[in-house]
Amino acid sequence: MSTSPSAGQTKRPPPEPRITIDLPAGQRELFMSFGLLKELAAVVGGPEAIPKIHFDPDTTQVVLTLVLAKRDKRGVIQKPGEDDDAIIPYDMTPEAGEQILDWVAAHALDFFIRRFANSSKLFATQADQLAAVGSSLISSATSPGKTA
Repeated sequence: MSTSPSAGQTKRPPPEPRITIDLPAGQRELFMSFGLLKELAAVVGGPEAIPKIHFDPDTTQVVLTLVLAKRDKRGVIQKPGEDDDAIIPYDMTPEAGEQILDWVAAHALDFFIRRFANSSKLFATQADQLAAVGSSLISSATSPGKTA
C-alpha cells in the first residue's frame, strides 16, 4: 500500500510563515525564518520529540524564548534593556503561549517530514551505490585484516 499523496492522501499545505499574537504589550507578528526554524529543530532534535515542545517545561521555555526574543538584522538575539519587558511576558495568556507552541510544533514537524522525504528521494537515486558500499563494508567486517 502506497502512502504517497498521489495514492489518495492530500498533501498538507505548509504552516503559515507569519502569525499575529496578542501579548500584554499589544499585538506582535512572529515570522518563522529558516534561521529560527534551524534553531528550533536543534532544540527539538527530531520528529519523535515534537511533544516536548508542549509538555517539557525546559523545552517550552527555550522555544518561547527563541521565538519571542528581539533580534538584530543578522538574527542575533538582543539582550533586553532595563526598561524592556521580559522576553516571555509573565502576564501572557495561556492561549497566546499555546498558539505559539502549536505554530512552532507545526513548523518543526513539517520541516522534519520534508527533510525525510527529500533524503529518501536522494537515497533512492543512489540505491545502487549504497548497496555496493554496504556490501563492501559487510565483506570487510567478515574478512580478517592484515594485523589478524
